[in-house]
This record gives sequence, structure tokens and C-alpha cells, in this order.
Amino acid sequence: MTESIQFTTNTEYNKQLFTTFFANQSDFSHRDVHITELNMNCTLFFLKSRTDFNILMQFMQKLERLTPSLFKDKSEKEVALKTIETLSYQSSFLLADTVSFIYEGKSILLLEDHSELFILDTAANIKRGIEDSSSEKVIRGPKLAFIESINDNIGIIRQLTRDQNIIAKEHHINVQNNEKLIQYLYNQKQVNQELIKEIDKRLSSINTSNLEDSGMLEELIEDNPMSPFPQIQNTERPDRVIAAINEGRVAMFIDGSPFALIMPTTFDMLLQSPDDYYERWLAGSFLRVLRYLSIMITLFLSAFYISLVSFSQGLLPTELAITIASTRQNVPFPPFIEAIIMEITIELLREAGIRLPTPLGQTIGLVGGVIIGQAAVEANLVSSLMVIIIALTTITSFTVPQYSFGLSFRMLRFGAMISAAIFGLFGTVCFFIWLSIHLANLKSFGTSYFSLQFSFSRKKFLDLFIRLPKRVKSAQ
Repeated sequence: MTESIQFTTNTEYNKQLFTTFFANQSDFSHRDVHITELNMNCTLFFLKSRTDFNILMQFMQKLERLTPSLFKDKSEKEVALKTIETLSYQSSFLLADTVSFIYEGKSILLLEDHSELFILDTAANIKRGIEDSSSEKVIRGPKLAFIESINDNIGIIRQLTRDQNIIAKEHHINVQNNEKLIQYLYNQKQVNQELIKEIDKRLSSINTSNLEDSGMLEELIEDNPMSPFPQIQNTERPDRVIAAINEGRVAMFIDGSPFALIMPTTFDMLLQSPDDYYERWLAGSFLRVLRYLSIMITLFLSAFYISLVSFSQGLLPTELAITIASTRQNVPFPPFIEAIIMEITIELLREAGIRLPTPLGQTIGLVGGVIIGQAAVEANLVSSLMVIIIALTTITSFTVPQYSFGLSFRMLRFGAMISAAIFGLFGTVCFFIWLSIHLANLKSFGTSYFSLQFSFSRKKFLDLFIRLPKRVKSAQ
């Protein structure tokens, strides 16, 4: 174990520790530097894949230029140590500490006949530029999204809001020498301190540091991992994070992920979009009501069709019943099989469109849907009315602003169809009741999923189905 290994004044022994530990790392390297004026040798250890060589060369040039005249009345060793202290990040006597710093991209400076090693900040910042959000598009609003650097993400929040009440805290998960950095932000005047304690408790219970994205962290700290609904909101938009913090919620970042986690989360928040607040209040309210209508269509339109055509034909108007019967005249499958065939086909096309390059994916989705739907009708595999219903439910599923939330309704749609195929309208109603009970019992960090706590937070204004003008809100 490296935790207990310390460096000594034996230079060769110290070098052997590094070469032995990094023997299997092909990107591990070292550079020897000789300080001529001081007649002193030193060695720099680093990973080539994580080091900025321009910065490294600058450090080497500074070391080579050390002369006794820089510090009068000082010995050569004191000159070297005094200068290196001003250049180094920190120092250490332990192998474990220096190994961790090397993997972070820093370089380790070993002086001849010296047991204290110095850490130089030579890490290369490998990151992409700040771009527009790819998963949460808005027509009007900031064209800004988070990136994979946690420090840059926190910096974006600090730049957009200079509220001194916003506190940043960090949590380190270190398992088997693999460390992951997590930071979360909150407004100390708005947040409930019990929420902070609960977050700290759940983070402390995590026993793995293999967290490549915030989605993996989300699954480890959410209340009910068996629920199809997300209990933590994820976003890559800074404006949504700032709004959540000002409402008393907590935003969490994990290093290496461009998505922030917002907690607690309620049902109504997942159906809100930044467009609602950037457009005029009538347009924002209209779009919000439209989203609530769309999730009902996504969930139950196919189920209602199956139950009415298979079990309750008498509830249909006569002319509509005759029309449906004529479209199904040569179809050999019952409505449920029709719906399953088309739903699975659409989901396959949607998944293929996501995985393919953007221009090709859009073409496959559009052309594939039209061609397959037309061919299926002409081959009498499905009715034309079923194609219309499936197309409508597919379109409405895209109106949900949160991708993971919309994915939940896409999965549950199959459950509603199965219930309708077995029990008819009774099964559809029972499925709706079960879904309502499940959502009512669901919690997110102690807050009920149907809670209106944050909808009432803006001066006791019901920010649920509609949004009143800002002048009315400010006057309340």
C-alpha cells in the first residue's frame, strides 16, 4: 500500500518508487534538470497525456536560471528551496499524495538528497468550448450550456448571478485510489437546512467512485430507483439552475458531466420550460397547458382506441364505428397487435435517429416513418387510423421538455395498452388510478412529487398551469 510509504533523502530510492509504481503506464515520463549555478540535480515526474508541456518547459527554465545571487546571505540549498516554494503548488513526503497529483496532471519535482517533494501545477485543461444546449432547446433565451469541467460550470453560475448568498460546497468520493469530485450550490437564505443534511447523508453513503456522468450519481441518491419517473431533475442550462437555486432547491455538479442535478423535484417542474418565462405570459401559459394535454394523449390515446374497438364498440358514434370497421376490414390482427407493431417500429426509428449522425438521423426518422407506415397500410398489416393515432402520440411525446420525463411516459404507454387489451376501459381507468397513486406516494428528498411548494414560492403565486404577467406577480 502506498499510503504509508514515505520518501527519504536517498535520491535513487525515491526515483525507484516512481518507476516501480508507474512501470505499466506508457505515458509516464520524467525529465532531469541540472541547476548549473548551484551544482544541483533535480527530476520532474509527470504523465505526458495530462501535462501541458509549455507550462512544464517554463518551470524547467526557471529552475535552470536559479543563481545564488537571487537570495543574498543564503546557502545554495536554501536558495533552491526558497525559490521552489514560490513556484510549487504544495509539497509532500508521501508517495500516495504525489501519485494522486500526477494523475491530476501535476508534475512532481524531486530534488537531489531531499525527502520533501514539490508539486508543480502543469495540468493540461482538456475541455470543449461553451456551446448552446443540445437537449433543451429554446426559441428565446440564453444560448449557453454547461460543459464537462466542474470548475467552469460553477464559474458560469457565478458569472450570471453575483448573489453572495449562493454557497458552494464540495464532496470527495475516494474508493480504491479513484477520486471523484462533487459540488453542490444552494442559496443559504432560501434552502431548508434539513435538505442539505439529507444530501450530505446520501453522498456519504456512496461506495463507488466510478461515476462517469451525473445520471449514475442520480440513480444512487434518488428516493425510489424502481420508479419509472425521475425524482431528480437534470439540466445543462445555467438559467434553469439559477432559477432553481433562488427557489430554495439545490443544484449538484459532478466532475466530467455537463448535466447538473436539481433537487428536490416535483411533477410540475418537469413540465416547465424556460420559454414559459421568456415569452409573453399568454403564450407561456398556452404552451404549458398544451404540455399537460400532450402527456395525457401520449399515455392513453392508443389505450382508449384499443379498449373502444375491442370491447366497447357501442360507445362509438355510428358513423365513426363504420369508418373504423371499414379501415380494419382486411387487417388480420386485433387492435392491440396493431398498436404494438407500430409503437415498436416508431421507437426503433426514434432510437436509430438519435444514434446516427444528425443530418442522416433526421432523414431516417422522417422517410422511414412515412415509408413504413404507408407500406404497412397497403399490406393490410395495420389500419390507416392506427397509423394516425401512433403518429399523434409520437408527436405529443416530444412536447415534454425533460427527456427522461418524456421517456417515462413512452414506457408507461405500453402498460396502458396492455391493460386496455385485457380489461378494456376498466383496465385503462385502473391503470390511471394506479399511476396517480404511485405519483402521489413518490417523494424527492422528502418533498412529495405532487407538492406545490415551489409553485407557490413566487410570492404565493400558483405557477402551475398558467403564468400571470410579471407586473401582477410583483404587485402581489
